Amino acid sequence: MRAGRPDGFVPHTAFWNASPLWRRAPLYATASYRGDTGTESIQTPLLPVAWERVGGATPDDLAFLEAHARWLIRERDPDGDGLITILLPDESGLDDSPKYDAVYGRLAHWKPGYARLVQRCRRARWSAATLARTTDEHVEDVLVNVAHALSLRSLARLTGNAEWDEHAARTEAALVERCWNERRGLFFDLAGRSETQVELSTWSSLAPLALVGIPRELRERVANEHLLHRRRYWARFGVPSVSMEEPSFRPGFNAYRTWRGAAWMNTNWLMVGGLRALGADDEADTLAAGALAAVERSGYREYYHPRTGSGHGEQRFGFATLAIDLPSGFPATGGRVARSA
Repeated sequence: MRAGRPDGFVPHTAFWNASPLWRRAPLYATASYRGDTGTESIQTPLLPVAWERVGGATPDDLAFLEAHARWLIRERDPDGDGLITILLPDESGLDDSPKYDAVYGRLAHWKPGYARLVQRCRRARWSAATLARTTDEHVEDVLVNVAHALSLRSLARLTGNAEWDEHAARTEAALVERCWNERRGLFFDLAGRSETQVELSTWSSLAPLALVGIPRELRERVANEHLLHRRRYWARFGVPSVSMEEPSFRPGFNAYRTWRGAAWMNTNWLMVGGLRALGADDEADTLAAGALAAVERSGYREYYHPRTGSGHGEQRFGFATLAIDLPSGFPATGGRVARSA
C-alpha cells in the first residue's frame, strides 16, 4: 500500500526499493525503462473487500480507499458507462486466459508482441481514455468489474457513504445491460472500440454469481446451466478456469499458460459464496469438499487439475490458503453468509 500515490492509484506490482533490471523492464508495465519502483498497471480492485474482511480501518485508511475508488472511476471508466477498463491482460489477474487471445492477438501476454503492447501504453502515458479511443486492445472485463462492484459495496458499509452503493448499483446494472448474453446464459467481456462481447466461456463469465445485486434469475441460470453442469464446470476437485467444453480447455501443467482450465482456490471461494447466496448449500458443500480434497492431496499449490486434484505451479501458494475459508465461501451478502435452514 505504501507504493500507492496520493491521487489513489495503487500499482499492480511494487518493486520493494529496487527497480527491475534493464533486461526485464520492457516486460514490466512501468512508466519508463529505469528508476521505477512500481508498475503503472492496476490489480484486480479488491482492496475495500480485504479491509472489510480484516477489520480495523482507521479514518486515514478509509480516506485512502475512497481515493483509490475515485481514481478507478475517473481514470479507468473513460466512456462513463460504469464499467472500468483494463489495458493489459494481467490487470485482471487472468494473464493468459484464452478469452484474451482474439482481443490481443500477437500482443497477448504470453507472446513476444506483449513488449510492444507495454511500449504502446508507455507512449500513451497509460491513459485509458487515449488507448480506448485509438486502439482495440483493451477490455471491459467481467471479473474486474465484479471485483469493482464488490469493493464499492464494501466501501459503502465501511464508510456509511451511500455514494458508493450508487456506484456499485451502476456497475451491476451495466454488467446486466451490456455483458449479459441471453442466448448463452453467461456474462462476457466487452472488447475494443466496438465493445463486442467475447463469447468464450471462462470462470470470469460465472463471477457475477458473487453479486447479490445481479437479478436472481440470471444468477440461477449461470449456476444451473453452467457452474453445476457436469460437462462444463462441475469437476470433482474445483471449478475449471475454462469450460470443459471449450477447445482451449487445457488443465494440466504449463509453465506459461496457467488460466486455461486449471482450478484455482480463489475461484472456488467466490463460487461457494455465490451458491450459498442462492440457497444451494448442498452444492456449495460438495464444491468446497472437492477443493479441500485437492489441498489435502497436493498441499497449498498455485492451481490444481480439476479432474485429478494434482497440484501444479508454485508450492505454499497464498491464494490456496483460502481453502481455510471455503466452508462458507465469499460472503456474497456482505458479512458472512448464513447457512439456510
